[in-house]
Amino acid sequence: MEIRRVRANDGVLLRGVHLRMLADAPDAFSETLAEAQAMSAAQWDARAERFGSGAKAVAFVALEAGEVVGFVAGFVGRFREKAMQWDVSDTVTLARAWVATEMRQQGIGRALAKSVEAWAAEKGAAVLEAQVTENNEAAIRFYAKLGFADKGQREPLRSNPALQIRFLSQRLR
Repeated sequence: MEIRRVRANDGVLLRGVHLRMLADAPDAFSETLAEAQAMSAAQWDARAERFGSGAKAVAFVALEAGEVVGFVAGFVGRFREKAMQWDVSDTVTLARAWVATEMRQQGIGRALAKSVEAWAAEKGAAVLEAQVTENNEAAIRFYAKLGFADKGQREPLRSNPALQIRFLSQRLR
């Protein structure tokens, strides 16, 4: 198992993993499968470039035998009201966490989350935040094991407003 940062030239890789993620767990993400499918190669390349620069965003993939089996992103800022607040520099949002169904319960999610946590510490963040869909009990337990606490804040999930997302956080320092 290899965990590595997404690079500036990983547009094709990003598209592939996002299509898998969104097909596997459509109610876990704000982006929809149709939105991801509609993105051009140039848009995926731009996303990879943003992650690759590491300035305000980072992403990590877990690879097994060369195949992506996990993904996570981190963004300097806080997610509120269906949008990132990029000016909140003391907070990093852990987002888009996903592990392939057949690879779950092997520590991959923890390793990916810890990669974002280390990047957040490098950025000087004091708080790590995440969101989880209210009906995703496995993810709620996962984040609790990592030390995240429910902030009591709720918001409709952009991709399925019938569901609420829970806001979670943990102090880094």
